[in-house]
Amino acid sequence: MANDRAIERNTIIIDRKTYWTDGKVRLFDAAQAPGKIVIGEVSAADNPNASEWNIDDLRGGIGVEIADPAQDADRAWWSTLDLRRKGRFFLQRLATKTSISPAADVGVMSEFKNAMYATFSTAVHTYNNSTDTWGASLQTLDAAATDMAQGLVGGTETLVIATGTSLYYSTDGSAWTPNTENIKYVVFWKDLLWGMTNTGQLYYTDDLSAGWSSDALLQMPAGYIKGMLVSRGRDQEEHIFASTKVGLAVHDDVNQRFLTPAELRFPYHNDAGQGATVWRGDIYYPAGNAVYKIQIGDSTLIIPVGPDLDHGLPQDRRGVIKQLLGTHNDLIALLDASAASGISTPARVSRGVGKHHGFTAGVSQGFSEVLGRDDRGWEVKWVTGTSGRGISTGVVANAYSTYRMWWSENQEIYYQALPVDVVNPLQVPTSTYAADGLLETPWNDMGIRNQTKVALDVLVESVSPTTSEYLTVEYAKNYDDTSVGAYTLLTNTAYTDGRINVTGETKFRILVGGDPIGDVFRAIKFRVKMVRGSTTTSTPQLIKLTLVWDNKINVLYGISTVIQVKEKSPDGRNVKQQVLDLKASKAKGELSEVTYRNNTTESENYYMRIRDLQSLEEAGGEYKVGDWNVTAIEPRQSRDR
Repeated sequence: MANDRAIERNTIIIDRKTYWTDGKVRLFDAAQAPGKIVIGEVSAADNPNASEWNIDDLRGGIGVEIADPAQDADRAWWSTLDLRRKGRFFLQRLATKTSISPAADVGVMSEFKNAMYATFSTAVHTYNNSTDTWGASLQTLDAAATDMAQGLVGGTETLVIATGTSLYYSTDGSAWTPNTENIKYVVFWKDLLWGMTNTGQLYYTDDLSAGWSSDALLQMPAGYIKGMLVSRGRDQEEHIFASTKVGLAVHDDVNQRFLTPAELRFPYHNDAGQGATVWRGDIYYPAGNAVYKIQIGDSTLIIPVGPDLDHGLPQDRRGVIKQLLGTHNDLIALLDASAASGISTPARVSRGVGKHHGFTAGVSQGFSEVLGRDDRGWEVKWVTGTSGRGISTGVVANAYSTYRMWWSENQEIYYQALPVDVVNPLQVPTSTYAADGLLETPWNDMGIRNQTKVALDVLVESVSPTTSEYLTVEYAKNYDDTSVGAYTLLTNTAYTDGRINVTGETKFRILVGGDPIGDVFRAIKFRVKMVRGSTTTSTPQLIKLTLVWDNKINVLYGISTVIQVKEKSPDGRNVKQQVLDLKASKAKGELSEVTYRNNTTESENYYMRIRDLQSLEEAGGEYKVGDWNVTAIEPRQSRDR
């Protein structure tokens, strides 16, 4: 910046050229917020001096860390609350841990004849719903189980367990018979039991006591196949699909072969394919945190729908999807974060065959969780309370005439009651709820990134069945939610500890230094914590959270004055040249440097746009003598203020 200074009185400098002024120069703030236009009835949001951020609908689900207010108004960053209702946030359904489980890793689970069966290491157990125990071992397997299914074999209801080296079956759940075929995965189709080995050989049978008949061979390296399922093919007929680390292979029953259409091939992923399922007529294929919805028809449509979309999952919540399950309301993803990929610096380890090479990253431990997706987004159904505890398997069943979801976590088995239709748990008095929950909103800059905002008030509309149920609200600002003291707990004289435990609207003034002057922010987010009392059928509820904020527009100075063009300028230019110079400053593309002070710090030298240039000239004659009204403004601040 040139050090231009207006030394003489009644002078102004524009683009390093000095002019005489007719008296004083007017300095004004040219930055003005546009006024609000109100059509129809007036509401609180129409306050011309403040704005509102209303949070009452997050049905779009989790996964957005930094929001675009124009399109992410219904999204959360992370939450363990129920997000499926508009105008109601409350605790998730209660998850119950079954007691007296064998101290061994859980392999597979299935319902059979109105009872639950699970394998713990190499032992088969059944659950006693009355005593809440898993009882004594019913059968010892020759290896850890790899798959379990129930269906009709030769017209008889049968439960089968595969280990990769043998297959065990039972028709009553008590007596078990081994079969020595090296079956690793099983599926029931066309009134037959189908089994596949680790090397891709497909077999079938309708009589396990008589052995197996060989069918197609899926030619892939050992270990690539992760399971089997039955779904509709291009011909609209049902087929067996093999889920693998490189996509899906479809069984051609007529020609006893497997086909791998190009549209069903995926890049190699070591964790892909495990737990793939069919839900609402489409195949859902997992790969790490990703999930692909595959609609097979004349033209196959593949849609990414996993929790890895947008900003994904928080760093300590990432992991590997072990299994996908279908319920009436949700597609369930069991995500194992016992080794949460991506948390630490990757240490590359090459793996794969041929062109199917990938790498495993060095990992740390995170928090495993059960996620659910409807047609709008993902929500968290349950999360483990301790990092490093893995989820291995799960099932949705109606055992004991109760519709529930079952899953394993760290040698324990949990279940959660599920609705059989779309139902609001708050309308069912017997619904039970988790002990606590959390909601984190995305960062919100209100769509204005280059201006300072001021948080003034927070209004919380809530419901507490009793004083034992409460919620707290905290906020963080400027993209810092990890440092010590990053969150500020909202309190007032009625709730000095911030615990809102009554029904109604609660107002919090934003205090700084004890004064209600508001808190300046560039971006802001909220964290809501909910806690219930000892009554499992009670839950606090958040109906609406409102931030009242003011947009502080940065000061942009403007200058207005009258320049006299009647004689030589202070720097010796004639009248004609002065007029030409003024017009050139108005027409130029760059900003003009303007000052009317003798200030050696240059703090009053402004870079401005000449917005208005009007003259009142004497008519006739050769010289353009007269007064010129000049208005100049800063389009952005010339320097930080």
